[in-house]
Amino acid sequence: ADTLYNHLTEQHVGRKITRNLCLECRWLHCTQKNPFSKRDHIVSHLKTHVNLKTFVCPTCQHSYKWLHDFNHH
Repeated sequence: ADTLYNHLTEQHVGRKITRNLCLECRWLHCTQKNPFSKRDHIVSHLKTHVNLKTFVCPTCQHSYKWLHDFNHH
């Protein structure tokens, strides 16, 4: 999941500085039709499509996609 997520954010979303920034989600069957206003927003949105859970509890090993869910745990 890490490799896929990194590929998506670097190759498909891109960056403004390299002039390849795309703020539209092109995931097949995605219901998000409007472009995002910021790169951070689409990068965060991509986590809904990829099973990437980067926040892991050191006590119980439960993992979370979102920092706020991890903090709430």
